Amino acid sequence: MRRLFLVIYTSAIFLILSGLTFAKTYDFQRFFAKKVRLQKGTVIVLDNPVGEIHITNIDPNLGPFVMVKQRVYAEANELSKSRYLVMMVRLDISRRPDTLYMKAIFPTHMYEKYCYPDMGGFFTSEVSNMWHGKKFTVSPNKGVTLYSDIYLQIPAGTKISVNSIATTFVVEDYIGDIELFTDHASAMTAGDIRGNLWLTACHGNLSVGKFDGNLFYYGEDSDLSFCDVINGTVDAQSTTGDLIWTANCDSLESLELVSLSGKIMVDGGVGKICKLKNDEGDIDIKLETAVGDSLSANTSGGDIKLVAQENYAKSIFAKSDEGKVKSNIPSNDDKKLSAQLKGNNGVIELGSQRGSIKIKLISVK
Repeated sequence: MRRLFLVIYTSAIFLILSGLTFAKTYDFQRFFAKKVRLQKGTVIVLDNPVGEIHITNIDPNLGPFVMVKQRVYAEANELSKSRYLVMMVRLDISRRPDTLYMKAIFPTHMYEKYCYPDMGGFFTSEVSNMWHGKKFTVSPNKGVTLYSDIYLQIPAGTKISVNSIATTFVVEDYIGDIELFTDHASAMTAGDIRGNLWLTACHGNLSVGKFDGNLFYYGEDSDLSFCDVINGTVDAQSTTGDLIWTANCDSLESLELVSLSGKIMVDGGVGKICKLKNDEGDIDIKLETAVGDSLSANTSGGDIKLVAQENYAKSIFAKSDEGKVKSNIPSNDDKKLSAQLKGNNGVIELGSQRGSIKIKLISVK
């Protein structure tokens, strides 16, 4: 009797787990498209709490219009429910003086938590913020699966400001100014981007490549990487996220990377003026081209590593208050180093309070 009970109990558990594992879900999506005339000098403001946002320039032969496409996606345990969820999301478009305002309306009066799998996987923590007076939480694996993807084609030279909670943000071949304010972003630029770019993201991963203009970034534990060719000016600040520079440059006026405890990694060209500052994190520098005017790297508790050819700068200075300075340049002082190099111009200055500094200069014939 006991054996029969165990068999029945085990079978019941298996059926329950099978039901949980193989529970069927139904997805539904709806598409919306609209063409809106844009007056010259108008700023576009887009509010889309969760979903992909894709921005590019419109063909100038099509005239001064904004092409708007929205895809609303929902997933639920019943097809009727997923259809119902999709129909509850709409895109309001209105005009104000010098502003075209687009706002994705979500059923925040019914749901507080939304699932967005594109946030990056199971281990990505959820984010929450107030959204038009209501608490809005986005998780990669919990909540109602409902999001809005928006694709915009905008006349060249237009400024757009984007507000979001969690987004996959893509800018492709764009001329104009862009602002992004979000709590979580997986973002990238593709093609040729020219203008001013402001990025603010608390969490996620961002990548910028092929950019020419003024770039400003502030992040918390979001990582930001630069690749391809970056020109103009770059000012990037992060708290715990990493700042990774693997870009080259033709006319980079200034590069400034600041972090509290994330890692700063530079492996590329650094332009005329380069400032690297880290509080508790490390700074790794591998120069691929010569220093323009100056390169400075400073930390409080982190370490600094530098690898460069000996003709990439005219002189180098390094000092550590409590750590040591190690180099393949002969020196009688393990706390500081001052040496002339074989470059025609450019000064390298490295400083750390409690960390060590390691310098490797590669000889050239």
